Amino acid sequence: MPVSIAESDLSSGPKRPPVQAVYPPYIMSSMADINIENFYQHIAKILSILYAAFPTKHPVYVDEVAGVDEPDEYGLHSPNYTAGFFAMIWLAEENYLRYADTIRQDGIDQACLTHKAFLRLTEVSGPLYTESGDSSESNVVSLVPEQDENLTPSVVEERQLVINQLRRALRSGSSIAVTKVVKHILRTG
Repeated sequence: MPVSIAESDLSSGPKRPPVQAVYPPYIMSSMADINIENFYQHIAKILSILYAAFPTKHPVYVDEVAGVDEPDEYGLHSPNYTAGFFAMIWLAEENYLRYADTIRQDGIDQACLTHKAFLRLTEVSGPLYTESGDSSESNVVSLVPEQDENLTPSVVEERQLVINQLRRALRSGSSIAVTKVVKHILRTG
């Protein structure tokens, strides 16, 4: 009678130490999900690049979105670089951009914002993120335009455009601010 592997482990051989259960990262996620924060950063940069080029069709390279990355000895890029590429593809699948072709896994060619994305970025919105706390601290991120009674209504409206709030969030370096603005852009409805 053939002996299965499970039965052979029960035989009187040398005892093995108990096996530690190894869980995939998606189960053991007690820290912030860095991949999601990176996703929001990538989305913000892609939309900002395409808005600056709108309405022309423009190539978008992963280097512009996720930073320069050299493939390893097997020709594979880092997970962050790969995620930057797939953020572009995801935006296209969700109808935020169109493109003609991929440039290997280094970018997309002839990319342009869709009507949906253009309207979301040119929408006037109240402040999408303000950090609570003492505003006198130099590290406080505020996407609220500074109030100045001398500003014309058109300047105030320009500062409240979602694209300008997105740009301020990117310049601030605050992942919370970027996340809030990108979530606003991606909301359904």
